Amino acid sequence: MFFITFSSLWNFSFFFLLTYLTLIISIVSYVLPVIVSHTKYASSSNKTNFWFISGFDLSWLFITPYVLFILSGSLWVSPALSSWFGHIVFSAFQLKMSYLIIWLFVIMLLVFFNTTYFSSRENYDYLIVTFNFCYWILLLFYANTIFTTIFIIEVLSTLIFLLIITSTFSSTFFYRNLDLSFGHIFQQTTPTTYLQSILYFFWISLISSLNLFLFFLLLYLKLLTLDWYLMEYIFIYYVSVSGLKEIFTLGLSWFVMMFCIFLKCGIVPLFIWKPTFFKGIPLYTLFFYICFFYFFLFLFIIHFLTSYFSEIFYYYTAITLIFLLTGLFTLLFIICESYYFKAFMAISSILNSLFVILALSASHTVDLYFWL
Repeated sequence: MFFITFSSLWNFSFFFLLTYLTLIISIVSYVLPVIVSHTKYASSSNKTNFWFISGFDLSWLFITPYVLFILSGSLWVSPALSSWFGHIVFSAFQLKMSYLIIWLFVIMLLVFFNTTYFSSRENYDYLIVTFNFCYWILLLFYANTIFTTIFIIEVLSTLIFLLIITSTFSSTFFYRNLDLSFGHIFQQTTPTTYLQSILYFFWISLISSLNLFLFFLLLYLKLLTLDWYLMEYIFIYYVSVSGLKEIFTLGLSWFVMMFCIFLKCGIVPLFIWKPTFFKGIPLYTLFFYICFFYFFLFLFIIHFLTSYFSEIFYYYTAITLIFLLTGLFTLLFIICESYYFKAFMAISSILNSLFVILALSASHTVDLYFWL
């Protein structure tokens, strides 16, 4: 006999609806240059015809479904539930994070639409990647297992790579689509710096992913579980009955985890790749990376450390302080690199992340859920 549960209702009214919405918008974005009758404009320089669509004309077409989705989600009332065999959890925290993610995404779409001319297929490819970012960032906060979290983080890293690739021809002016050097207002974005950004991000993603898998492997060998709701209880028992050598060995695995976080976020002292990465990407991609992707990734890491691994995080605060104190000595070298606008944005991101981690390490309790 089939019973209607909160989990099944949430799947059909929220999760599947969000998946369907992302899929349909991606398809519409891809076929829009074909199905829409574009207005022809004659070029005064070479007497050729070209077409473009103003982003303002497309804004309500793509933003309205997300606004309606938020309004329908405000009517949802249920206890905390899990779905997809426990890989996804949905509670009041996830609901409020969904509001924050979608509203910020809508604001960024408004900025992008009102300053962009859609005159090539690459602009639509860039738009499709941004819609998929919203979907996977939501799933990152819904993740309920370590395997799901690792998978979503790897998907987001791949989407960042796609965002860089598709932003090559995504200039804000339709008559400069094929000019890679456009960006001289703040900093030259030449093909050399662009390729350097791609290579830097590829190797940093690879190293951080390998360290992430190494951490969970070492942690499983010690705690014999990957359920983060049981890890803290097993960890407390482990440090109570084990000797100094076993505790030090477990601390090494946590050192690998902190190394992965500091490298992934580009926090000092593992910040060298970030200014070079920022210099080679367009301003629109830099804006989206800082204000949306990095903001929510760093917010999830804070939630991850203070909620799921709070006992381990505060027990090995000395390991975090090693990274932070080493980073404080490199502040002078960071400031000396801030003579470009994009490098300044990278340094601002590095320092703000450093101060947040320092504030978390200075306190033994963090009332994160009080504000939510």
